[in-house]
Amino acid sequence: MERVKIGIRQKENLHEQGRERARNRITLQKFLEIAFWGTVFWGIIRLVIHFLNFTPYGLASYGRPFLGIAGEKTFAGTALGILVLFTGTLVASFIYRLVFFKTRNWWSGLVLGAVVGAAIGFFFRFEKWELSTLSTEAAWFLSYGLFIGMTLTLESSDQ
Repeated sequence: MERVKIGIRQKENLHEQGRERARNRITLQKFLEIAFWGTVFWGIIRLVIHFLNFTPYGLASYGRPFLGIAGEKTFAGTALGILVLFTGTLVASFIYRLVFFKTRNWWSGLVLGAVVGAAIGFFFRFEKWELSTLSTEAAWFLSYGLFIGMTLTLESSDQ
């Protein structure tokens, strides 16, 4: 009788461990989905805030390292900017998953957004930005990081 109880407990522990592993597993398809929707939503937001002159950096600004400043005014610059934003979102999602793997805090995405914003801002010389540009970029990057953080936290808790 005692052996049966021990066997049942071991099976329950194995099932619980399997469920925990399934909860912690996020597939490549989910990362690609997050990168796609992050690119769509935050790309549109980036285009709108640039069109409304809240920031001098449009979506094509992300293609600047490849095409130069002159390439920002072309369709190729915008297309490359979209591709760079998609790749950046994919990489940021992987980094978030690696760094904040054990935390179940949705607000840790703010940390990711601040770090990504500081890294991008460093290359665009954010110390020379006006206050209006700085606040717009900070809001964009914080909401971008929050999107990644909340989505990955929700995905890991749903599974």
